[in-house]
Amino acid sequence: MGLVQHLTLDVERFWFRAVVAGDEEVIHGLPNGDEAWKVAPEVSAIEVLELYRREAELTDAVITATPADAALAWWPHDLFGEPHLHTLRDVLLHVITETACHAGHLDAARELIDGRRWLVLT
Repeated sequence: MGLVQHLTLDVERFWFRAVVAGDEEVIHGLPNGDEAWKVAPEVSAIEVLELYRREAELTDAVITATPADAALAWWPHDLFGEPHLHTLRDVLLHVITETACHAGHLDAARELIDGRRWLVLT
């Protein structure tokens, strides 16, 4: 659940609502360090997944309202130095890559838990 929460807060919310849209409330409320990876004990898996779904809907709204070649509204210089992404298109490609990478991590963890393999090449 920590990985899904990370994708929600550090990926979807961070890249789209903070970096692309420049939402000041989101920028000032971003998690610090590895906070997003730590799910509070009282938070259920259903709540984590619902938050991810809601954030994805907000991401969709930002993408719909923003031209692909639009300049980014905010850049986290303290985290990344000079910008290495410049447009919504760049952010989309970055987020696709990061999400796919983490999906692979989740699949590997699941395989270690139950031994089932999704894709077997023989």
